[in-house]
Amino acid sequence: MMDVVQLNDLFFEAAETDRRLPPAIRKQKLTAWPEYPVDWHGYGWTQQGETLTKATAEQISRFDLALQYCLQMPLEDRRLVWAIAHSAAYRYRGAQWTKIGRLMGFKDKRIVKRKYEEALVKLYYKLKNDFPNAPK
Repeated sequence: MMDVVQLNDLFFEAAETDRRLPPAIRKQKLTAWPEYPVDWHGYGWTQQGETLTKATAEQISRFDLALQYCLQMPLEDRRLVWAIAHSAAYRYRGAQWTKIGRLMGFKDKRIVKRKYEEALVKLYYKLKNDFPNAPK
């Protein structure tokens, strides 16, 4: 059985894994003229930063587990947990509490943090009551 901190880590890892998965809808390749620099100093101007590697089988299994746990939560808690997990994905500073608070209609980032912690604690106790003999 996972504790609250492990549930938090599971959802954060699931958000990162979600970004590593291929898109659900493939974009069509259309014919177009590419933009190009006009002078020779423009070499490498289209190179982007680091690219993400594909998700491993273990990461996808934990992603599925996070989705199963997510279905145990009410819709409002589910939206909040995924919004925070996705805002924290690949960020050194963590979740964007203030931005999520504005998007969800909360006035203070402390309210968002408290509701997030409450959602994880409620999920912990729901899983603990539903699966009392789960391996630890």
